[in-house]
Amino acid sequence: MITFPIRNLFIEGPDCSGKTTLIRNIHDSTRYKFHIHDRSQISRKIFSDLYERNLDFIDDDLHLELSNLNNRFVFLLPSFDIIKERYAQRGDDFHSDLSSIREVYDAFLDSKSKFNGYPNVRYYLTHDTRTLIHGIMFQIDAMGEKNILDIAEEVTQFVNFSGGESYPLSFTIYDDGKFENADSNILKYEPEAEYYEKIFTSLHDKITNELDGENEYNRREDHSSRRFVHTNDSCISFIQVAVRDDILDFHVVIRSSDVKRVFLYDMVFLYYLASTCFERFNDRCSLARLRFNLNSAHIIE
Repeated sequence: MITFPIRNLFIEGPDCSGKTTLIRNIHDSTRYKFHIHDRSQISRKIFSDLYERNLDFIDDDLHLELSNLNNRFVFLLPSFDIIKERYAQRGDDFHSDLSSIREVYDAFLDSKSKFNGYPNVRYYLTHDTRTLIHGIMFQIDAMGEKNILDIAEEVTQFVNFSGGESYPLSFTIYDDGKFENADSNILKYEPEAEYYEKIFTSLHDKITNELDGENEYNRREDHSSRRFVHTNDSCISFIQVAVRDDILDFHVVIRSSDVKRVFLYDMVFLYYLASTCFERFNDRCSLARLRFNLNSAHIIE
């Protein structure tokens, strides 16, 4: 079974939108299951633009956080009447008047068009805490149940909303070792069959040779080796297999990927390849971690 875990859950929104209350309620209902942050690089960008702070590398910091698909962003954006009511009741540590609160609210409202199209960003317009928690928990459950097709579609959606290229994009999935969706028929898929077979053979031959001591050191490697690597200058440019702490780590770098036409098939192939590597070391591990790093994820029309 595939699991697509949340690495960081960011709660976003203007002041008095209910972030602190929501964070407390999520922690209470899940017993601190998630690593939750009050604000993200998105807030940093909004406030930087609003107050003309001109911070170095801010756009890059934002993209690197946003383009990790294991990060999830929840935006609270109730009506301004709710914001006014809460401000009147308790005030705010940073805002001395309602016009300042309104300025920030409008900036976050404008952000909706900039970020709401990303698959890992969700905006919630309600102020009802129970409804919010239900919606967020539903989103989290749906994320954990994704299959390969779902993930490939999410990658495509992210790249499409990014304007046709995300440089880079990353995500991590886990498999319980059963690899129920592994399909050897991907090796017969045209026009990639020859390419996939070459990578498959290259990696497995490398593992075999290292275990047999056929290397420049004439040294037999074992399951803990760092030398189980496939490299070349094609699109799937790097794969490393390593066993650590009862986990098979399958790390892939794709230097260039047409996510609309090719990536789904590449992912099916790489998932199958990971399953065959797991079979070789399943006496040493019970779980597989697949890390995908796409340096240039793009759409070619």
